[in-house]
Amino acid sequence: MNQQPSQLNQVKLEWWKSEFIDDHSTRRTLAKTFTGFCLVYLSHYLDREPASFHPELLTTLGDHNEKMVEIIGFRGSAKSTFGSLALPLWAALEYPDFYNFIIPIADTGTQASLNIANIKEELENNPLIKQDYGEIKGKFVVDWTLESEEEWQAKNMLLSNGVRILARSRGQKVRGLRHKQFRPKLVVVDDPEDLEWVRTKENRDKTERWLRGEVIPAIDETTGRLIVIGNQLHTDALMARLKRDKTFKQLNYPLVKNGIIMWLAKYPDQKALDAQRDKVGLNAYQREYLLKVIPEEGADVHEDWIKYYDKIPPEIESGLNGTGIDLAISKKETADYTSMVSGTSFIKDGMPKIYIKPNPINARLSFHETIETTKAMAITNPFGIFFVEDVQYQRAAIEEMERALLPVIAMRAGTDKRARLRAIAVYIQNGTIVFPRKGCEDLLIQLLGFGVEEHDDLVDAFVYLILGLVQQGMQNPEVVGLI
Repeated sequence: MNQQPSQLNQVKLEWWKSEFIDDHSTRRTLAKTFTGFCLVYLSHYLDREPASFHPELLTTLGDHNEKMVEIIGFRGSAKSTFGSLALPLWAALEYPDFYNFIIPIADTGTQASLNIANIKEELENNPLIKQDYGEIKGKFVVDWTLESEEEWQAKNMLLSNGVRILARSRGQKVRGLRHKQFRPKLVVVDDPEDLEWVRTKENRDKTERWLRGEVIPAIDETTGRLIVIGNQLHTDALMARLKRDKTFKQLNYPLVKNGIIMWLAKYPDQKALDAQRDKVGLNAYQREYLLKVIPEEGADVHEDWIKYYDKIPPEIESGLNGTGIDLAISKKETADYTSMVSGTSFIKDGMPKIYIKPNPINARLSFHETIETTKAMAITNPFGIFFVEDVQYQRAAIEEMERALLPVIAMRAGTDKRARLRAIAVYIQNGTIVFPRKGCEDLLIQLLGFGVEEHDDLVDAFVYLILGLVQQGMQNPEVVGLI
């Protein structure tokens, strides 16, 4: 495979309007780089000067050696234009022997079909592509039986140069697919999730299992490439999880970085930013343009507040043990979870501390199972106090625990959930509350994503634990600079 001419990596955007575009040999030389191909053959998509990050983005996409790439960019950053349209075109036309099987993936079947239609439009109606590459026909074929004929006709295209482009959508089968003897050489996953999908942890887990169980194993192990493009819609969504995966090269492009506007041709000044913010709303602007994941009503607990412990200090032996409980009393799949979060309050170096214990209970339990669980916890932790919300049917659980001689304190809810969380958030911010390094991942996800997460049962149990321990004698240490 031809290597990219290094002298063309710094190609200027104004070249696509220069006289060189009329010279066939110059066009063919430029097209060996992904940047040059875009400037020459897709100039109708480039209607303004480039963003400051576009050279890096195009260079990375055009580097055959970049096997695993994650691109998080603000809405309108052209990441999808370059990744889902331009890259498959360039790969299929310039390197058909190498990229002979290409799979663009979108979140829905409709979007997957549109991706194929956009590629087909350029192949059949772009005059410069037809002039330099000949009549590359995009023939829709029906040669597999995984779906209906109509779906295949909209998503499965065999080019006359031997390249197959097969569109898929999130969750669909990818592993095991082959074009002749070839496994996929280029897979581009574009916006695999949406805001509604990422609300539940079950959906987020499902997307990652699909990517790691279906997509990644399908790609050619030696020369195949995977490009994942999207936005960070949730602190625990796929894009956020991949950011922690060191096998992916990370490209992160917010609209404003360190106070600098990253695409001045599109947003020339603060006035333009303000207009866009007012147009889409503050929360959407922070999420979609500044790449900040926040609940709809604003974050109540911030990630940089979280303090961890690796070892349990000896002072904890003299502490007060407690368990906050949020009861669901139902095992239906649509029901909330019964959650139990335990912790110990004590004095360390003259300051009060609350150490949260790992592995809180978060399960769908019947009334009987809930009571039996609390009895078992009382045996292993004989001096612990249970803090249970005293509302509606939970009153029955409190009475049953009292009959079992369990140390239980009824907690009056008083205000709404957000107000209760805000009331105890100061203890997280000032370091009074400390979490285990491992074992509280789901609790932290719910705390950081409160208002975004569908379930908040662990948060409720956690709040009752902290309120209960504080009422039993915790003192609030001095906090400096609280907002």
